Amino acid sequence: MTYLSVPRDYASTLVQATADSTLLGAYTPLPGASPVAAIRRYFCKYAVFFGRASRSEYWWIVLLSTVVYGVGGALAGATQITTAGVSHFGGVITEVSIGAGLIGTFLLVYFLATILPTISLSVRRLHDVGLSGWFVLLGLVPILGSITLFVLFLLSSNPAGQRFDKR
Repeated sequence: MTYLSVPRDYASTLVQATADSTLLGAYTPLPGASPVAAIRRYFCKYAVFFGRASRSEYWWIVLLSTVVYGVGGALAGATQITTAGVSHFGGVITEVSIGAGLIGTFLLVYFLATILPTISLSVRRLHDVGLSGWFVLLGLVPILGSITLFVLFLLSSNPAGQRFDKR
């Protein structure tokens, strides 16, 4: 019986590549992450505050959240507009429609389900830039803090960020 001969270095490279692609075991960023890979890592590493996240991992999640909140807000607004009316006294009557209430509830549940993963992803993105995760608290500073974080999240990877990888 003959066995397929595989060079030893090829096998070790294959094992290393498989280990690097695991969701919870990969502490290094995933450059050029696809949307599916970014979303998968986002939810599988929902409370991992060490390691790093690439720009693509971060911005795919920002895009997902923007779409969810944008579509949800548009649908809630559309259902709300259809229930508005004018009273006999000239005032505007607004009632929260069932549709707007359900959509608002969904958006609240989405927000609560994603707040911890979003904070941990932001911390890992800051680690990839080479900064401490505590910089995420800049988001608490009105306007200027958000602008500063936006610029920091746009920066490219910095080799100094390797110090945040779990050893």
